[in-house]
Amino acid sequence: MSSTVSLSASTKRATFAKRAGGIALPQRSMLSRSVAGKAVAPRSVRVVRPAARGAMKVVAEDELTGWDAYDFDVREKSRKFRRNVYGPPEWRRHRSVNRYTRHLGTMFTSSIVKGLIPPVAACTLAALAVCLTNEYGVDADLIPQALKLPMEPFTLSAPALSLLLVFRTNASYGRWWEARKIWGGLLNRSRDFIRQGVTWFDDEDEALKAQLVRYTIAFAFSLKVHLRGDEVMRDELKDILTPEELEMALDNVHVPNHILRVLSQIVAEARLSPMMTTQMDENITFFHDVLGKCERILKTPIPLSYTRHTSRFLFAWLLLLPIALYDKCGLLTIPAEVFVCLALMGIEDIGVQIEEPFSVLSCEAICGSVQANTTSVLDMQARDEGLIKPSVRSSKTIANV
Repeated sequence: MSSTVSLSASTKRATFAKRAGGIALPQRSMLSRSVAGKAVAPRSVRVVRPAARGAMKVVAEDELTGWDAYDFDVREKSRKFRRNVYGPPEWRRHRSVNRYTRHLGTMFTSSIVKGLIPPVAACTLAALAVCLTNEYGVDADLIPQALKLPMEPFTLSAPALSLLLVFRTNASYGRWWEARKIWGGLLNRSRDFIRQGVTWFDDEDEALKAQLVRYTIAFAFSLKVHLRGDEVMRDELKDILTPEELEMALDNVHVPNHILRVLSQIVAEARLSPMMTTQMDENITFFHDVLGKCERILKTPIPLSYTRHTSRFLFAWLLLLPIALYDKCGLLTIPAEVFVCLALMGIEDIGVQIEEPFSVLSCEAICGSVQANTTSVLDMQARDEGLIKPSVRSSKTIANV
């Protein structure tokens, strides 16, 4: 098995190296696809879960059972519904004073709350066991005395736990906001890049302009698929690129990188002045930076020891809390435990959920904006050029000649 895997990997690397100089321009011949470059089949959704210390096991969605299947159905499938795009109506509703009752009414349909049912249930059972033991265990001589702990250890450790939760949430939010700024920069630079190309390319290079627009749009969509594990590259690009361009792109190990390489060749093929070529190449370099920054966020989580320590500390703290609460709250320890668990675990879980931002960011909305804005620039170029009045300086220069 190991030799087969290594041979497959080396074949892919050789194919990628061989085609590193391939160009997908209309006037040049397309490189033929190898047997290894067959059409990419849709990938099934895979879930990674711990197998042994230092190892992870990849499990297909239909192989999940028990709480793993529940967690996937409640959490992972609901992430796409968090990709919100706000406009004036959404902001008015967002800041409405009715938000208190509206959000309270949807508490039990919240994916955060439903996803926390297993750990909250464990803590609730611990509280129930403490209450039953203290209520009936002493009278039945099952235990010599009631289970009690002083409240001071929890009071002293609460600030440390709060700092852990605040730092965890702030670090995750910082990653989410950085990803949003990166994608906003991608939208802005795509507009600027197409503006430059449509304006500076020769009027007769209509096919080259159209290809520049196609590949700029394709980069945004391919980056989205590259960062998510539940989308298929062919499905996203088939309506953007021509069939030949699509097959050429899918034949590469790294599709976004291939698209950027083709964009560089398109700019070179336009034979602009060195200054114009440099300015357009700066935008392509920015696209490379966008790709690298997104991959950095995707592949580098918050240090795992921090996440593990926070969850261990929080869970142990909540499991022991009913022993300290019972002396003051009695049977009310059970609802008090549920409330505290939902509050603190909810804060920690929100930080974990937004730590990987690309599956909750509305990247498809940004891709749609890239497509609409760049396509409109190309479609309206003739009309826009008709608005420009002739230069007096140019008329005098022609007359003198």
